[in-house]
Amino acid sequence: MVKSAKMAQDLLFKLVIFIGPLILAITVHEFSHVAMARFLGDDLGSRLGRFTLDPLKHIDPVWTIGLPALLIVMSTLSGSMGIPFFAAGKPAPYNPLALKRTFFGKRISIRQGEMLVAAAGPLSNLFLAFLSMIIAMILVKYGQDDMSSYSVGKLLMQFVYLNVALFIFNLIPIPPLDGSKVLLACLPNKAAQRFEAVGAQLSWVLLAFIIFGGGTIISYVVQWVVRAMLSLFI
Repeated sequence: MVKSAKMAQDLLFKLVIFIGPLILAITVHEFSHVAMARFLGDDLGSRLGRFTLDPLKHIDPVWTIGLPALLIVMSTLSGSMGIPFFAAGKPAPYNPLALKRTFFGKRISIRQGEMLVAAAGPLSNLFLAFLSMIIAMILVKYGQDDMSSYSVGKLLMQFVYLNVALFIFNLIPIPPLDGSKVLLACLPNKAAQRFEAVGAQLSWVLLAFIIFGGGTIISYVVQWVVRAMLSLFI
């Protein structure tokens, strides 16, 4: 009875400290897509009410809350120490044909414009990770945090890991992830056309990657990136 109550308490706590920051990270991610599209001249996102940091405009009940919550419950019941990070928000709307063909005075193609819109999301997560790490390091340096369990500094570092995970995951070059748009802009024209032609089928590759241990691979990459970031402050 006591053990069950403790597990329920731990589960509730995990849900609170993970889903809340996840909603913030995804809100900033999707807003950044819309903001970049707006900067490049496309106001579709603004007209649809997505140029805002209001989470209700960006989160998806299933992909932002339901699926992550289910994965957390499953990991807790199985005794896993890690917390799954797979989640998504509502796709940011933009019109590729409305994007300006220049970026800070330099002429760009439509694919390059789409790349800038796509890259804005993951880069916003990387920015949040750096900002959170800076605040955590300042708290530790001035003796305001000992990085004990559930301290502010510890929670900030968890937010760092979450945002780095979202940054890396979204840059996987498989549709519908942002990395596919980045890759398209880097490929020669003919190769880009072939990639677009098989893009839908590659989505199954992404699903298989997630199911068959892809999360473990990403977690190793995340840990390496976070250690590299920490080395800048230590």
